[in-house]
Amino acid sequence: MSLNRRKERELVFQMLFASQFSPEDETQKLYDELIAECETPEAAESEYIRNVFCGARDYRETALEKIRAHAQGWKVERFSKTTLTILQLAIYEMDQREDVPVKIAINEAVELSKRFDEDGSRKFVNGILGSVAAE
Repeated sequence: MSLNRRKERELVFQMLFASQFSPEDETQKLYDELIAECETPEAAESEYIRNVFCGARDYRETALEKIRAHAQGWKVERFSKTTLTILQLAIYEMDQREDVPVKIAINEAVELSKRFDEDGSRKFVNGILGSVAAE
């Protein structure tokens, strides 16, 4: 059974969130460890999960710069790790994945924030990503 894109994105989000606690680890090594721990066996077969996890993790500094530029009046250091992970994943998809339309990346980020983040975060996530998309 293969995974749908939403479930794949959710797994990537969870892996990226976990990777924040090992920031110095090599991306491929961390991917191998996290995919081995994944409770969804099909995840190891997904090219999307591998490519997006590795790409988003390697793109995180660029994504952080964009978040800082568009989070006017907010200190990124005060964002929850969940919010940061959602934003970094969405910005990577918006900037680097031709197979993911910008509107889909934003919508999926809002859905992730509804499911995994604090109540008010979805408006915040939507606002920052809308601003990034407009540039």
